[in-house]
Amino acid sequence: MIKSNSLHSRAGMVLIAGLMTSTAALAQGFTVESHMPASADWVSYLPEDIKARGTLNVGTTDGYAPWIFFDTQTGAPSGVDADIINEAAKRLGLTVNWNDIQFATGIPGVESGRYDFYISAMANTVAREEVVNFIAYSTEGSGVIVPKGNPLDITEMADLCGLRVMVQTGSLFPGIIEKLNAETCDTPVVMSDAPDKVAPLLAIASGQADATMQTFGVSTYTFAAATEGVQTQLEVSPVERFAPANQGIAFSKQTPELMAAVAGALQSMVEDGTYQEIFDKWEVGSSTVDPILLNAPLL
Repeated sequence: MIKSNSLHSRAGMVLIAGLMTSTAALAQGFTVESHMPASADWVSYLPEDIKARGTLNVGTTDGYAPWIFFDTQTGAPSGVDADIINEAAKRLGLTVNWNDIQFATGIPGVESGRYDFYISAMANTVAREEVVNFIAYSTEGSGVIVPKGNPLDITEMADLCGLRVMVQTGSLFPGIIEKLNAETCDTPVVMSDAPDKVAPLLAIASGQADATMQTFGVSTYTFAAATEGVQTQLEVSPVERFAPANQGIAFSKQTPELMAAVAGALQSMVEDGTYQEIFDKWEVGSSTVDPILLNAPLL
């Protein structure tokens, strides 16, 4: 009898230890690793408070068609980013509350908890990963925008030396211009910046700037579709596409479980073909990634 009780006692201790280990593992939650491929079953990580709320508060920035823009008639977001996030939310049993904000306030808004995440053609970079985590969900590059007809014959990056280039605050481009000035230009680029992407376009059209740098796919789509306004006065220069990057959805480092759940929903869309269908719909089918990745900077 004593021997039997001893065995039961040891078995009970093993069981308790196992439960404690399991509980500890759950308490640790989800751990983000660099270049981590997403799994569709990550949807189970959706936090209970988000599930109870029933809504995702998402920050974005208008004017980045075909990735994201707001319909002038309905005020609703449209484009690749809108379609994939609305579908991912649906798969998580949630709806989306879209917030149109300035690009430069996207990461601070995520850090503060005002938004659950930010999506708007933002590059997943090493520098930004010091502050936030990313779901890498697409690929893009950048181009140089010039007046229609390219009057200054800008065909390579070195042609920007000595010219006036206005870029968007908080973008990759100030760093690119600084590197160009340091490594290539005898006469430096005269750089200025603006809080949104429209101001540089207006500056070029009005002769206050000679060029700007913006997302290649966005610019190509916008100028091709434009029938009126400043966009009809501009074009993408022959400068080779540069700064290839994975575009990322920015999340607070305090919400890895939410990021995992959203990444899982996106991966399920990759696996059933919905993801590719959305990208093809907006004519950016070559910009997909498979699998969806976490923290996968190319810059």
